Amino acid sequence: MPVDGPFSAGVAAEPGYEIVRVLAPTYTELGEGFRLVESVLQEWSRPMAALCAMELRIPRPLNRAEWEDFNAAYIAQHEAWGMRVHGRLPAARTNVAPEFDPPREPSLHAFCFTVEAQTLRSTFVISGAAEPAGTAGGPQAYWAAIAEAIDDRMSSLGVAWADATEVQFYGPRADHDVFASSELPRFKDLVRPGLRWFFSRPPIDSLHLEIDVRSLARETWALEASARRVQKS
Repeated sequence: MPVDGPFSAGVAAEPGYEIVRVLAPTYTELGEGFRLVESVLQEWSRPMAALCAMELRIPRPLNRAEWEDFNAAYIAQHEAWGMRVHGRLPAARTNVAPEFDPPREPSLHAFCFTVEAQTLRSTFVISGAAEPAGTAGGPQAYWAAIAEAIDDRMSSLGVAWADATEVQFYGPRADHDVFASSELPRFKDLVRPGLRWFFSRPPIDSLHLEIDVRSLARETWALEASARRVQKS
C-alpha cells in the first residue's frame, strides 16, 4: 500500500506466500542491521524483494530536519537493494524512541519478509501510524485518528482486525493509565489479538502516540551465526 515517503502504509502477502518476522539481537546498530537482513534472507534463499517490513529504534524523537537526514540514509540503503517499485519503497516500517534504556544510535529491532507457503490465512504488516500533526484533544483524540487510519489501511489491503495476531501500542508511560482506564472506541480490537505496550515515542518530537498491527505466520530470533558473521564483516 504505497504512500509518498520512505515506507509504505502497509503490506500483505500474496496468495502462496506468508510473512515471517525475525527479531535482531538487542539494539543492533542500523548499518549492521542492514547486513543482518541480507544475511538472513540469503540463508532462507529469499531475494531482497522479499523484505516487506522494518522495525527500528532510535535514541530520541527527532525534529523535522533530523528526520529528513535519518531517512536519507535509510532510503539510500533500500535503493542500493533495488527496492523501489514504481518509484516508491514498498516495505512497511515502525520507528520509535524508547523511554527506558534507549539505544545509543539508530538500531534494527526486527524485520519481516515473505516465504512460500500454502496457508490460507492472511498475513500482513501495517506500518506504525501516529496521530496526524496538529491533532488536538489529547490521548483519546490521538487514538481516534489513528484507529481511523488503521481501518483505512486494512480495508485497502483486504484484511481486518480479526486477522491480526499482534498489536503494538507505543506511547509514553504517563499516558498508560489514561488508555487502560478509558472506554475508547475500538480499543477492544487492540486487546483481542494480544496487545504489546511499549513505553516509547513516535520518531518525530511533535507526535505522541503510535500504533501498528500485524498478522504473522511465525516469529523467530536472528540466528546467532548470522549475527556473528555481520559483526566480523
